[in-house]
This record gives sequence, C-alpha cells and structure tokens, in this order.
Amino acid sequence: MFKKIGLIVVIVIVVLVGVMAFNTFTNKANTPAIDAVKMSAIDADAAANRLAEAVRIRTISAGSGDAPASAEFDQLHLLISNSFPRVHENLKREVVGGHSLLYTWEGSDSTLRPVLLMGHMDVVPVEPGTEGDWQENAFSGAIRDGAIWGRGTLDDKLSVFAILEAAELQLAEGFKPKRTLYFAFGHDEEIGGENGAGKIAALLEERNVKLAFTLDEGMVVVQGLMPGIEDPIAFIALAEKGYLTLQLTATTVGGHSSIPPRTTAIGKIARAISRLEENRFPAALISPASDMFDTLAPHMPLPLKAIISNRWLLDPLLVAELGKGGATNAMVRTTTAVTITEGGTKDNVLPSTATATINFRLLPGTSIQDVVEHVATVVDDPDIVIAVKQGNEPSRVSSKSAEGYHLIEKTIRETLPDVLVSPGLMLAGSDSKHYEGIAENSYRFIPMRFGPDDLARVHGTNERLFIDNYIEIIQFYRRLMENAAG
Repeated sequence: MFKKIGLIVVIVIVVLVGVMAFNTFTNKANTPAIDAVKMSAIDADAAANRLAEAVRIRTISAGSGDAPASAEFDQLHLLISNSFPRVHENLKREVVGGHSLLYTWEGSDSTLRPVLLMGHMDVVPVEPGTEGDWQENAFSGAIRDGAIWGRGTLDDKLSVFAILEAAELQLAEGFKPKRTLYFAFGHDEEIGGENGAGKIAALLEERNVKLAFTLDEGMVVVQGLMPGIEDPIAFIALAEKGYLTLQLTATTVGGHSSIPPRTTAIGKIARAISRLEENRFPAALISPASDMFDTLAPHMPLPLKAIISNRWLLDPLLVAELGKGGATNAMVRTTTAVTITEGGTKDNVLPSTATATINFRLLPGTSIQDVVEHVATVVDDPDIVIAVKQGNEPSRVSSKSAEGYHLIEKTIRETLPDVLVSPGLMLAGSDSKHYEGIAENSYRFIPMRFGPDDLARVHGTNERLFIDNYIEIIQFYRRLMENAAG
C-alpha cells in the first residue's frame, strides 16, 4: 500500500517537474520583426533652447484652492505660438478652461477615429528648503553637460514641446494626416486636471468625438530597474491606479493632562494608524502588472523565468516576493500611506480631536467604497469618523491587443530599436482619466530613458533631460503621427 502511494507521489513530482520545465524552456519572446526607421535630422540645439525657454516660465500648480498662474500661462502660450509658426498657422487652436490648449489637425478621412496626444503645461513647486540642493536653479532652463535642467523637463513640458516640435517638422515636410490628430495640453494636471483636461474632454464629448486612443505621460524607458534584465525596457501603461485620500478624526473629551482618560484622541488615532499598517490590502498579481511579468519572463534569468512561466502553480510565491518591495509592492497591492497627523496644542492640555490623513493608491478592480469599508472594518472604533477628502477610481485597463497599442509598440521599435517593449501599470495618476468616456483605449508612455537614480528627480531635486534623449522623444512622436495618421 505504502509502496503504491510512494510511487504515485514520485510520478506526480516527475510530471510536475516535467510540466514546469516544458513551460519554462518553451517560453520564448514573441518579438515582432520591425526594422528601425531613419528619420530626417533635427536641429538639437534649437529644440533644446525652445524647451529651456518654456522651463523658465513658472507655470506652477501649487494647490487646488490657489488661482492659476494666469500671466505665466499667457507667456507660455505666446512662446508656443512664436516657436511653432506652422502649427499656429495650420492647426485649429482653442484655449479651454482659461489656460489649457487644444489643437486640431484635421484629417482627410472622417471615417477614421481620431487620436489624441497629450501633455500638461503646469509643474509642481520646489519643496521649500531644497532650493540649494539643485545643481542648476529649478527654473533656470540651464543647458549644461548635454542636458536641459529644471522643472518640467521630465514632468511634463517636454511632452508638450516634443509633440509640437514633431508637428512643426511634419508640416515642414508636407505631411497631411488621414486621421484627425488632437493635441491636448492641460494647465492643472498636478492638482487633478478638472479645469484643463476635464473641460477639454467635455468639449470633445459635446462635439460627439470618439477617439481611437489617447497617449499621455506615464511610463518610461527604464534600465537597471527590472531584476535580471540588463536591456532597457519601454513600458506602455495600460492603466493607472486610483487615488483616494481619507481623513480620520478621533474625538474625546478634552481637559487637563493631569487627569487623562484611558485613551486620548491622539492615542485613538495612533491605534487606528497601527491597525491600518498592520492590516494592509492583500496582494494580487492582476492585469496589467501580470501582463508585464508574462511579457518579460522570457528575458529573465532562469529561476525568475521558471517561476513566472509556471504561475499556475507558483503564483502565491511570486506575489509574496513582489509584495516585499517598494515599487513591486505597489504593483500588486492597493497601498496605504499615512501622510499627515495633527493633534494637540500644548503639553498639558488634552486635545479633544486628533486627525490623520491617509493616502491610498487603488489597484484596478478596487473601488473607493471598497477602501472606505476596509478602513472602517480595520479601525473598528465608533469614536473615529472617516471622511473622503478627494479621490478618483482606478482607470479601466486598456487593451494590449488593440490597434493603438500595436501602433505605439511599432513606433517604439522603429525609433528606439535597442529596447524591449512591455505593457505596464502606472502607479501615479495622469490626465488620461478625463478622456475615458470618449476614448476606446488610453495609453501612458513617453520614451524618456531612466536609470535607477532618475525616478527621484520627478517632483524632486535636479530634474533634467538629456538632449540626445529629447531628440529621440521628438522622433518618436513624428513617427507615431505617421504610423497613426499617415
């Protein structure tokens, strides 16, 4: 009897090992054969100087309650009109929401759904106290060491100017699109985009415009960040995580600190925070993060390749490992981050209230209501009130099989032939969410080349863009216009 059981166990193990080995060694990269395309040359110095001029204009979005930098946006609009005379003369230009720009490049075939290319003109402020940490002043637009320095070079004036540079060059060469192209440049993306992209999307919807796809900022070309893969990887984000900020308020009786209650308002908030950090949302590898790992598995070292090739069996092991890291954890989990705590005014006075502000980034498939219910269940304290400060649901997941994705992938391979291409998940937010009602698919990608040290430059110190890479980005948009509308 025991011999039979042992034999069955051995057979099962051999079969499992055989299946896993077969899955691993037959998991080959499915890379389309696409040749690089040589584009006509660009005056790199002139293009760099135009972007540098834009960086010097302080189009800062500080807070949702603050008035927009009207004079600065007017100045930037004038710079755009003067810098790109063919675009100004040949494309329809509209100012929307006070300071955002919408350009329409009319196509010859009205049966083709239009494509919308996006960027935003506003930038975040420099964190007080860090001004001296910059190698060049944050709004200097300095050109040094082969790079353009300053706010907006990575996020996101580069997109605005690269798209316009591409359109100006295509107009000079006589390009006439078959498909209508829209260029949408928001002025308030950094504070939610309601008055910029939101109003542009509403205007297009009023006109019954249905878009084939949008392309916005988001993922980039990374190198040295994916374990075991040395080649640069271009990630096309199929979705972005949702955003939610909750405020927790604990209320108790105040009074003199010499006669404290068993638990103070601050103690209640501390306990709530501790419970939330100890009871995180469960990790799960779902699309589009799962698409990314499946696509890149053939390029990974054997142990990782074996695990990902056999997710049917080893998924719990993979998810547990991914959940330990920073960026990888954010790919597989709705994250919880306590960002502000407030309570108390004097060392001998019991505060009657204490608050905590908690920011969540929601995986696709998790709703704001799901998060609120999770927090209420975990905190489990009737003395704590949970209020939604702001939020938006996760985006839908766009198709990696649709025409738009294939056009973007083809363009990447033609203009950046050294990179791998993969779907991805955008961990932050973008203006793309405002166009979901009128766009069949929404993608998020700029071919900026990032190394391990570059992620901290976005919204951080020493933001800069290498000129050689900027020229690649312009050429990418030129070729995408040809592929999408030629």
